[in-house]
Amino acid sequence: MSERKQNKQVQELLLPGDHSWQRWRATGTGGFQLVETTDFGPGRFHKDAAQHTLALPSTSAWVLPAWIKTDAAHLRDAANLHLERLSVKTPGHERSMVVDAIAEKDGSHLARIIALKDVPTPLADLSILPRDCRLSAACLPLPSSSLVIWKELGRLVLAITQGPRLVYFSPLSSSTIDAGAVSEVNHICLQLSFQRVVTEVSGITLWTDDGDSALLQRSTGMTVQREDKPIPRLAVITSQNGLMPLDLLEARDQQGSSAKRRLVGLSAGFVLAACVALFAVLIGLVSRERDALLDQVAALSPRASKVEGQKAAWEEAGPAIDAAASPMETLMRIMEPAASSQFTITEMEWSPKNVVIRGRAPEIAPALQYVQEIKDSASLLAYSWEPGTPEIGENGAAFEVKGERP
Repeated sequence: MSERKQNKQVQELLLPGDHSWQRWRATGTGGFQLVETTDFGPGRFHKDAAQHTLALPSTSAWVLPAWIKTDAAHLRDAANLHLERLSVKTPGHERSMVVDAIAEKDGSHLARIIALKDVPTPLADLSILPRDCRLSAACLPLPSSSLVIWKELGRLVLAITQGPRLVYFSPLSSSTIDAGAVSEVNHICLQLSFQRVVTEVSGITLWTDDGDSALLQRSTGMTVQREDKPIPRLAVITSQNGLMPLDLLEARDQQGSSAKRRLVGLSAGFVLAACVALFAVLIGLVSRERDALLDQVAALSPRASKVEGQKAAWEEAGPAIDAAASPMETLMRIMEPAASSQFTITEMEWSPKNVVIRGRAPEIAPALQYVQEIKDSASLLAYSWEPGTPEIGENGAAFEVKGERP
């Protein structure tokens, strides 16, 4: 086999590892093998590989499941509206979001929304660009109908599958499995259960040796097993419209423009040196190229106007809402006080300006302590908190706390 043909079969995958980026390589029909681990910072591709794939870490994208009542043809538009209601900000270009219908019931679709965050792409060298980008969780063989926890760039991440499909993927605030991480997992599962997204989970799989697995098993009531993190694998891409960050699209356009300019310059020099008569042909080629570029500009102008309009709308709404917040982030913040481990949240109502927390504690003291701690929480100072009167019953104390943003 010639060296050129062999290079065409080489695949490279940049994957976020436990503490740093890893470069994996596969040749022909063989599986991936780890060839390099970076000491610090993002990784980079090697130029001798023909096919490059970038595995985006959990911090680069939202993976949000939601029941959306609409027909399949308008699922993407409805998903955009759903993200706006959640104050989730995405770059807004065509390849910043992928929406898949996982299930359907009573005219509603269980949609998995994968939306890129407005953050730089974690790639050290933009001179070698990936052919495609995928979620890091999509590059690993996840067990069916399970919770899977592993470490990614020094931070725990949680993936949830329903059957073989990934429905949720997010970083956790902890770097090891401790009481805080266990509480976070419980509340994520509670929230997804309220949304009727997580209906059947066979157990929890840990791809990390850190932390207290017994605590996790006692708290969740699910079977916890540790396994070695598997070797990554890539499924065949059936669509050319997958995720692609905006800075990579712009870098690709710049490379294409540079190649066109070099080609035009070489062609012009050859024509001038060979024959003056071919000058007219060159003018015709340049004119067609100009017309094609003008057509592209005309086609992109409406899309650019739409993006600018969306940007202006977000800037106008900025004083009223915090575009970086989401119900899931608010839920994690309200569970930061130490007293949260002594009670159970039974209900949470959320809007950009208001949040209502209802819970039950075995006695009134933890409830009162939690009310005081949430008022003093640095991450929740934007809210004015108003506690309700606890109700003491045979099964403990029920309480309610309301928060309002100016």
